[in-house]
Amino acid sequence: MSESKPETQARRVPNPHVHVAGIIALFAVFVVVAGWFWNSMEPAPPNGVEAGFGMPHGVMVAGAGVFLAALITRIRSMNPIDILEAVWDLLLGMLAAVGMVLKGIWDRFLGLIGWH
Repeated sequence: MSESKPETQARRVPNPHVHVAGIIALFAVFVVVAGWFWNSMEPAPPNGVEAGFGMPHGVMVAGAGVFLAALITRIRSMNPIDILEAVWDLLLGMLAAVGMVLKGIWDRFLGLIGWH
C-alpha cells in the first residue's frame, strides 16, 4: 500500500495586500506622470511674474510619496531571494539604459562626421 507523504514544505499563499500595494504603486506612478504632463503643458508666465509652486507640483510630490510607500510595502513582503532578483533586474535595466544613451551619442557623433 502506498502511504501519502506529508508535504515537507508549506505552500506559500500570496498575501492579497501585496497585490493591492502593487496596484497602488502603479496608480501613483500614473498620477506623477499626469502631474508632470500637466506641469509641462502650462503656458509660460508673463514677463515680471514669478512662477511659483502650484497644484501640479503638489500632485507630483504626493504621488511620489505614495509610490515610495507602496514600494516599501511590496519589498517588505518579499523574501531575500526575490529582493536580490529585483535588484539584479534593476541593475541590468540601468546598464541597458546607459548603453542605449551611449549608443545614441555614438550614432550622433558618427552622423556629425559623416560616417553614419
